[in-house]
Amino acid sequence: MPIHALAVVDPQAEVHPDAIIGPFCVVQGKVTIAAGAELRNHATIYGRASIGPGTIVFPGAVIGSDPQDLKFRGEDSETVIGANCRIHEVVTISKGTAGGGMRTVVGDHCLIMAYAHIAHDCVVAEHVVIGNNTQLAGHIRVGRKAIIGGMVGLHHFASIGELSLIGSMSGVRFDIPPFVIAEGNPAEPRNVNQIGMRRDGHGEEAIRALRDAFRALYHDRGATPISEVLGRVRGSAPADPAHPVNRLCTWLSEHLENSIKGRLQEAHRPPVIGGAPTKARPTAVDVAS
Repeated sequence: MPIHALAVVDPQAEVHPDAIIGPFCVVQGKVTIAAGAELRNHATIYGRASIGPGTIVFPGAVIGSDPQDLKFRGEDSETVIGANCRIHEVVTISKGTAGGGMRTVVGDHCLIMAYAHIAHDCVVAEHVVIGNNTQLAGHIRVGRKAIIGGMVGLHHFASIGELSLIGSMSGVRFDIPPFVIAEGNPAEPRNVNQIGMRRDGHGEEAIRALRDAFRALYHDRGATPISEVLGRVRGSAPADPAHPVNRLCTWLSEHLENSIKGRLQEAHRPPVIGGAPTKARPTAVDVAS
């Protein structure tokens, strides 16, 4: 039986005939559950949430709950979970807010391990892994195929680049570039994520070029500003804009020029509701210093 007799499902919900809803689940509001999705016992889905095809929500998980944000005023925001995700035990994912685009998004093929939290207005790309007990504050962006280890705390408005790897028990206060391994408190880039790049199909020549660029940017520059070294690295990079070196340089250029306190999303923080607009903040911070 696709919907267990002991489940509570709101009449407003749209549940595909091929979806499975286990005992003691609660589906409340205009929820959409796609074909092949499965809610195991005691899962709870609230509000304007959608669960993609083939996604499994494990016991105790809560998706679409009100944001833990005092600026939230009950707006009809949404939560979007992609296809073929695994949302493990007691994971909590809050819906969006008016100050953050009204949507919290988890992309396709993501693995969210037990006790993790994804706060309001986060956008998690496809094939991301988030470890046990890891906590994402509001307005965080996580790039494709990033891996965030267990018990990591991430500051609101931080950005995590694609194919990056964050070591367990790190504290992420600043944006983390793509293709790197970062760890520590605060987490800092330590090396190139070579294994992740190989799994993504990058050849050894591209990996060597990125290692050389990383060494110049983070290990050999001494007191030279990273912006100056970045110009030299970009000048010697292959012409292909899709090459990892160029993608890293483009990401760094954008973040160094526009970030606030080492977080690009801080520059787009909306004004405080009911108060004066946010004061002008200082210019970009060299996050690699």
